[in-house]
Amino acid sequence: MDPEELIKRCRAIRLSDEEEGRVSFKNRMKIKGEKILAGCLVGKVFLGHTREVSIEGLKTAMQWVWRTSREVKIEKLGDNVFMFKFGSEVDKRSIMVVGPWHFDRALIALTELAGIRDIKTQDFSHVSFWVQIDDVPIMCMSKEMAAELGKVIGKVEEVETDAAGECFSQFLRFRLSVDIIKPLKKIIELEQEEEDADDVPMRVMYERLPDFCFCCGQIGRQYRECVYYKTQSKDELAYGPWLKATTVAEKLKQGRGRDRWTAESSRFRSEEPAPTIHDGEDDKGFLVCIMDVCSLFGDGCMLMQAIVVNFAGIAKNSKVQPL
Repeated sequence: MDPEELIKRCRAIRLSDEEEGRVSFKNRMKIKGEKILAGCLVGKVFLGHTREVSIEGLKTAMQWVWRTSREVKIEKLGDNVFMFKFGSEVDKRSIMVVGPWHFDRALIALTELAGIRDIKTQDFSHVSFWVQIDDVPIMCMSKEMAAELGKVIGKVEEVETDAAGECFSQFLRFRLSVDIIKPLKKIIELEQEEEDADDVPMRVMYERLPDFCFCCGQIGRQYRECVYYKTQSKDELAYGPWLKATTVAEKLKQGRGRDRWTAESSRFRSEEPAPTIHDGEDDKGFLVCIMDVCSLFGDGCMLMQAIVVNFAGIAKNSKVQPL
């Protein structure tokens, strides 16, 4: 029997007043309960209606990815809904700030609990993302304008600025609380005051974006599972992987990779043995060898012979060393 139906029946059928049980939740019990909540998060894995999350797989994956200072206890509360009990509130805060997090390429919507409530009524509709807006006119590269643009996408939590408090960059970047039940915003149109001026389109991209529907733009399912999918090709769909932005950490990693490759290349070139030119009989042997090669090409190679002789004379006098 469904638990909710069972509770309804128990409330409806009562033989006497003695059967009713009530416990007062206040004072020290309430304070202790609030401390428990302070170290907990509740999360839902948006893996689709037909797929169930393995709790053991989730535990293994999150412990490896999060690498918290203390162990995180994970318990299942419902359909793809889990409780995460942190041993440290610092760990909990860091996980909330760095997210969003994924499991098996599916979004984990994490939220804090407040007060006593049924977990079934918990809202998992909003998740914080770092969002980038590209193709922004220079006139719009201000913190105030970034906040106005961010409001079109979601609730603005933070606008990224430089040390001077300015937003001059290749793109605007801010952290937003996004309603994941609605289709993702992919374009923002900037309307100009002049009647004959065209609107300015600006691309929206999301960092750490999980699987989402290329057909309707909603997080939590693949496009082949969408009711709006009519066997179109991926190129004909309204959304695509271009909605995913490269994170700042990934860009730094790519830069370090290029720097490492450059350093390794330089070290290799510096360690690679190069031929040295010696004094004495070796010079004669070197010249004889080159002259023999040149003679194979006849009189047309007289210029090459002259260049070789000249180079050998310079090398002998200057003691040429490897580069």
